[in-house]
Amino acid sequence: MTQHQGIFTSAAVEKFLAAEPVMVTEQLSDRLWTTSDGKYRTLFVEADNTVIAFDTLGTPARARAYRAEIENAIPGKPVGTVIYTHDHLDHAGFAADFAPDATIVADEMTAKVIAMRKADGQLPATLTLSGTHHDVNYDGAKLQLLNPGPTHGTGHLSAFFEEEKLLFSSDTILPNARYGLMPDCHFTNFVTFLREFLDLEFETFVPGRYEVTDRDHFAEGLDYIEALQIACQEAFVGMVPIWVHDAMAGYIVENLGQRFGHLEGFAEHCGQTAIRIVHHYLMGGWGLEDTPRGGILLADAIDDRGNPA
Repeated sequence: MTQHQGIFTSAAVEKFLAAEPVMVTEQLSDRLWTTSDGKYRTLFVEADNTVIAFDTLGTPARARAYRAEIENAIPGKPVGTVIYTHDHLDHAGFAADFAPDATIVADEMTAKVIAMRKADGQLPATLTLSGTHHDVNYDGAKLQLLNPGPTHGTGHLSAFFEEEKLLFSSDTILPNARYGLMPDCHFTNFVTFLREFLDLEFETFVPGRYEVTDRDHFAEGLDYIEALQIACQEAFVGMVPIWVHDAMAGYIVENLGQRFGHLEGFAEHCGQTAIRIVHHYLMGGWGLEDTPRGGILLADAIDDRGNPA
C-alpha cells in the first residue's frame, strides 16, 4: 500500500483510504473552528503560535484534508498539539498523515490501547492524562478536558470551553438518530455520566458527527437513549423477538415514535439500535469495560507505551 492502512490487511481498501473528501469549515468564535466531511466532525483551536486540533479523522486522505482546512483557516500556524478524544481509528487513526511532529495528548487508557494496537498511521500519545477533570493550557489556549467515565471507546475525553460556552464531545450524543448500532457505547454508564455535562454552562454543542447543535438537543439525545433503554427492557415483558430487526423496529416506533419520531433517521435506525441495547441487557455488557471503572481492564497490565507494567 502507498497509504497508511490502520489495521486493514487488504490492498482493496487503498482507494477508500486515498479518497479526498469535501470539507466544510465553520468559525465558531475568535479562536474555535469546526470542520466536517458531512459525516464526521471535529474541532480545532487557534493558540498563540500553533493550532490545537482534536483527532485526525479516519483515513490518510481525510487527515490531509483536515490539515488543509486548518492551514486555510489559520495560515502560518502549524498543528502543535493533537488531542485524541478516544482510541477509535475512524476519528484518531492517522496522526502520521495529519501532524506527525505534534505533541499527542490522550487519556492514559486511550494511550494504552493505542500502544498495544500499533495501527499503521495512528501515532502513540506523547502526553497522557489521568483522572476526570483537567484544566489545561496548550500554547496559551485554555480549555477543560473531561473524562466522566466509560461512555464511548476507551478513555474518552470531551472538551469544555468556558469562555465560549461550548462543549465538544465526539461520538457520544448526536442531534439526530442516525448512529444506529452503537457497538462501542457502554450503556451501563452512558447516560448517567454524560448527563453530568448538563452541570456545565454550555449553550453550543459540537458532536463528533453531523451538524453543530445546542444544549437542548444534547439533553434530548440523552432522553432518547434513556427512553430506548427502558423500552428495550419492556420488550422482554412483551415477548418481542429481540433478535429480529423488523420486530424491534416496529416495537420502538410504536412506543417511542410520538416522542422521538421527529429525530432525523429515527425510523431507519431505531431497530438496529434496539437490538444492540436488548443484547446489552441479555448479556450484561462488555465485561470490565462496561463497569463504572472500565479502565481497570488495562490499569495494571501495561504502561502507556505498551510495555508490561
